[in-house]
Amino acid sequence: MYTPSKRTTKSVLALSCSLLALGNAATAEETASGNDTAWLLEEITVTARKREEGLQSAPIAISAFTGEGLEYRGVTDVGEIAQFTPNLSFQNSPSFGGASNSAAIYIRGVGQKEFLPTVDPGVGLYVDGVYIARSVGGILDLIDVERVEVLKGPQGTLFGRNTIGGAISITTKKPHEEFEAKMSGTFGSDNRIDLKGSMNLPLSDKLFSSYSVAYLSQDGYVMRDDGIDLGDDNTLSGRASFVLEASDDLEISFSIEGSRDRENGPAMTLLGINYDGPIDPETPPMATINNIIANLMAGGAYAPCAYPGSTLNLTVDGCYDDRYVYGGEEVNSGTAPAYSDTDFWAANLNVEWDINDALTLKSITAYRNLDAQMARDGDHSPLLIAHYQDDLSQEQFTQEFQLLGTAFGDRLNWIVGLYYFKESGDNANELNFTVSHFMSGGAYDNQSMAAFAQGTYDITDRLHLTAGIRYTDETKKFTPDQYIIDNYFAGTGDPQLDAPFMQAGEPILPNVEKELSYDEIDPYLNLSFDATDDLMVYASYSEGFKSGGFTQRVFPPIVAGFTAPAGTADVDLIPTFDPEFVKVYEVGFKYTGFDNRLRLNGAAFWTDYTDMQVQVFTSVAPITKNAGAATIKGAELELQMTPADGWFVEAGLGYLDAGYDEIDYDTTLVASANRLDRVSDWSISAAVSKEFDLGDAGSLVPRVDWSYRSEFDNDAFNTPEIHQDGYHLLNANITWENVDENIAFVFGVKNITDEKYLQTGIIGDAFQAYEGLYDRGRQWYITGRFDF
Repeated sequence: MYTPSKRTTKSVLALSCSLLALGNAATAEETASGNDTAWLLEEITVTARKREEGLQSAPIAISAFTGEGLEYRGVTDVGEIAQFTPNLSFQNSPSFGGASNSAAIYIRGVGQKEFLPTVDPGVGLYVDGVYIARSVGGILDLIDVERVEVLKGPQGTLFGRNTIGGAISITTKKPHEEFEAKMSGTFGSDNRIDLKGSMNLPLSDKLFSSYSVAYLSQDGYVMRDDGIDLGDDNTLSGRASFVLEASDDLEISFSIEGSRDRENGPAMTLLGINYDGPIDPETPPMATINNIIANLMAGGAYAPCAYPGSTLNLTVDGCYDDRYVYGGEEVNSGTAPAYSDTDFWAANLNVEWDINDALTLKSITAYRNLDAQMARDGDHSPLLIAHYQDDLSQEQFTQEFQLLGTAFGDRLNWIVGLYYFKESGDNANELNFTVSHFMSGGAYDNQSMAAFAQGTYDITDRLHLTAGIRYTDETKKFTPDQYIIDNYFAGTGDPQLDAPFMQAGEPILPNVEKELSYDEIDPYLNLSFDATDDLMVYASYSEGFKSGGFTQRVFPPIVAGFTAPAGTADVDLIPTFDPEFVKVYEVGFKYTGFDNRLRLNGAAFWTDYTDMQVQVFTSVAPITKNAGAATIKGAELELQMTPADGWFVEAGLGYLDAGYDEIDYDTTLVASANRLDRVSDWSISAAVSKEFDLGDAGSLVPRVDWSYRSEFDNDAFNTPEIHQDGYHLLNANITWENVDENIAFVFGVKNITDEKYLQTGIIGDAFQAYEGLYDRGRQWYITGRFDF
């Protein structure tokens, strides 16, 4: 574990003092040119509390970035903000599927890595106030974005369920009354080509429109033996938005957007093979079974052709061994289908009516349609150990009403609201393993309704009390459609693999609908104090919950009288898990000083995490169970400053102390001393840029940014083979802009030191395979931007 040394701490303090002194000097000395980077510290308007307010006025832990600020930092997709946002982890995690774009988001150690629709995320993702329920397609490209807000800690009162870690809220640019157009093109490593265009077009003095389109393409960086390049990008997306100012009091906004991805799937590689066998002794060892058969077919004994101490046996053609392990090289020997095709389209209708000076009614109506097909080779070899194919469809509809108002001479700001969410779809999982070929998955139907209220009362001009509450009523339904297609051990007489319930046509789960219902109340309390005009301090208490659900991938079959107690009702054979909960205590501060040249925000928190949904391997497929409780303590510090004209400095520090308070070892096989998966103790970042005025030749802005993330484990077992040590990332770019500020060229390099690190790691216990998804490595790019 990395811990900053005393020497490092002293150096950082010395640097901070020097920068502050420089800031004082710059403030005292008025220059003709002014502060060219001051716009980076302009107050950002946020809507984290469902009403517009300044970032520094909101007494909550939030990181916010404007679209222009993200462009300045060289950010192209929402996942990249994790490099400079403390205690945020944003990974691409295909899990046991083939999606090349599946978001696993963790904030303050709380999140979810599974993409299945019967499991919900722990961090909410929102676009223009609309909840995005499924993680597939969740690594959104940032096109025509107004701002991105990262809300830390549970947002149960205003945002609702599945935000126990926090929320990421993306707000797109609204059409306005002036014509403007932008174009950009990027060329870079691995034949990267990004083409983007946007236009704001007023149609009348009351009706405005905007349009954006993007095409993103890049070759993959892991090459299969059959020539398929994994990790490629081939995305086409577009958006059209309209705003009608029907009157001085009524505004109607409508948008429609869509995206099409046609890719070869994630750049997974085989990191190793577990020749010792699965952690759970009751789990059938697929690789070992394959290797025993291969050895017998080669004329050998009834024993595996590869085993601990002898992991390479080239004399047996069908042996699953280290010939397919390339030591982290960008090579893959898989032969199963590999594709990731995703289509979605969505429509939003927002209405805002100012009833009077003290009362506003808002309506947010949205529909979203997702259709995805993906497949990948889970054993990364020409053999049949584990092949995955998924067909995922989803439709979701949301409706939210908000009534906002003021009272008591504007001392009270309040909001009440109603929320409705409905989604339905189907996820067919075709799985082909050493012992069996079968269909998993099924149909799902989820509904959530909520009522919420929150108010902020100014006790004095400096002391403010906020209280809120939300009631949620939720129903989830799942109908398995699961059966065995082919039993490769039929007729062998094996008591387990050739059992009657393992034969072709037999159900894996009963084809009946199972329903779960929950109702929860989430309170919120916050007290903030404006100590000075520049310093605000606050303390808060919040609660949140993440929905329960169903374990949809099951094998071997769950059959009454065989693998379940005799007489068990069909509906009770479908495995489920309950909601998980957090309670968070937090204190924080926000400071703006040195003539608005410095912004320093910090927070410390204590999280009580109960009924944890732990993903465990006690059969062939991963099962989610409520089997633990944990405490997560931590702190965050964010600094942004313009110490002198043209300079911009930012830094972030995040610390987490997370551990299990209890864990059911008999159920999970997870030790209480294990680390929580995907949680780093430290996340640190720093960046500096300087704008040089070239007179009539324009301006030049070089920027360097650095980030560090300490070690983390990718699974609850803390498997060493997929453990990621701490790593540093160094990026740099230089931007030239003409004097009219309508033409710019950027040259940049990401991951300058070519750091090799895992974005995600996967252990398929039954398949005995350690899989990893490494970062692409060093990349260069050139971008041209043109404004009209």
